Amino acid sequence: MSTGMLAKWLLATGLAVQTYALPAPGGEGWRALAFPRIERQTVYEPAEIDGGPVLRAQASCSASALLHAVPGLELARTPWLHWRWRVDRDLGPREVRAKTGDDFAARVYVAFRFDPERASSWERLKRGALRLVYGAELPGSALNYVWTATEPAGRFWSSPYAPQSRMVSLGAKPSGEWHPARVDVQADYRRVFATEPPPIEFVAVMSDADDTCSESLAWFADLRFASQ
Repeated sequence: MSTGMLAKWLLATGLAVQTYALPAPGGEGWRALAFPRIERQTVYEPAEIDGGPVLRAQASCSASALLHAVPGLELARTPWLHWRWRVDRDLGPREVRAKTGDDFAARVYVAFRFDPERASSWERLKRGALRLVYGAELPGSALNYVWTATEPAGRFWSSPYAPQSRMVSLGAKPSGEWHPARVDVQADYRRVFATEPPPIEFVAVMSDADDTCSESLAWFADLRFASQ
């Protein structure tokens, strides 16, 4: 069977892989996210390696992120998030579950829409105050996929800064090499929060080293959602 015939057969049988690709990190549609009371921001620089676009992220006692909205994304159809990442300079040993060690050379952040029906009155009031600080509606829950040698891959815990943000370890790989990552966001949300996920607001990439006042160097590329 030819490649064209195979593609037609896959489409006809509903087996074709569906994708929702994001622009190259740092390119069109990506915007910076800074945090109040953190003076230094991570330096993000679009680059090209082996003919393809990548993002260089260098943190030095700093923290900030780049985010991209995902309008029209249907998580039930494309629950798998793929990307490539690489860490050339990782952070040292630290207690990642405490505020003093909540730094990661590389993380991919998936933020979900806030659902007021699931929130307490206090949480709704608190979010109203935070909206005044940030100047925009904040997401509700979040999954943070983090590169770390401290926690084994698959383990998760609550962020020390935001209880509705869960950290999910993907372990750590050899430095200086590109590594593919693939996670089932829908299944992870169900496992971590024990409920169905709300719609996704945005995806972000982040390198931060402000709590430990350390330095890191990481790279990101090829983010996309897919049906498998």
